[in-house]
Amino acid sequence: MKQVLALSPLALLAGCATLFGHGSSSVQQLALGQTGDFGPVNLTPISVDQDSRCPSGVQCIWAGTVRLKVLVEPAGANHAVFATLGQPLGVDGGTLLLEQAMPQRTSKAQIPPSHYSFRLRYTPVAS
Repeated sequence: MKQVLALSPLALLAGCATLFGHGSSSVQQLALGQTGDFGPVNLTPISVDQDSRCPSGVQCIWAGTVRLKVLVEPAGANHAVFATLGQPLGVDGGTLLLEQAMPQRTSKAQIPPSHYSFRLRYTPVAS
């Protein structure tokens, strides 16, 4: 009998920030509407575009994901991007990674926007 080892996308990406950029990473825990200073950019989670994570206590075929709209404020211009949980995204000369979304979904109730928080990592590319 074969055994299959399943790793979460976050486990696979843990420690990979150096693969995506050569600068030092900044990590911050932010709520919706809260701005974090990541050196060359300021990042503000604006809204949860999608939260399809499998609720705790439920067995799902697919783990689901979170898609977060983030305002990027570099020197000069502002624009929004969509960051997906565990997927690196090139942003203004660096890499943005949505590492974690909290709280975990439950099958009992929707998460109010004010209860969300996100761990974001930004890794600038060294010049």
